[in-house]
Amino acid sequence: MRQRGDREARVIDAACAVVTGALLALTVVGWVGLARVLLTFAFTVYVPGWAVVANFMPKMRVSRTALPVLVSVAILTAAATLTLWLHAWHPLQLFDIEAGASIALMSVGTIRRERRQLHDEPLLHNAVREGDT
Repeated sequence: MRQRGDREARVIDAACAVVTGALLALTVVGWVGLARVLLTFAFTVYVPGWAVVANFMPKMRVSRTALPVLVSVAILTAAATLTLWLHAWHPLQLFDIEAGASIALMSVGTIRRERRQLHDEPLLHNAVREGDT
């Protein structure tokens, strides 16, 4: 049986992928509005941090909110500061890189989590049902 935390992680992965994909689409189209602002806020505050936390700390179920927010803000602030110092400030290209890296890390984390579940589940094909003996 699948654990509740793994189900929650799948939902968070899907929500992060939807936020990232929708924001990328709105950015490519050039649409400006409240939806883009809210998606940008959601991406900035959570998605990159979740990608890192879910991938590098798969057993941790304690903080699915606080740690990803902290990591996300720290990563994006460091990336923006670095590009400013290097005089290479291109926010849309930086977002493209951050979005791609987030999707890639979330994919790797999902694959690792699913593989771990396959190894954790007991093999039932050799189990004997009650009443068969």
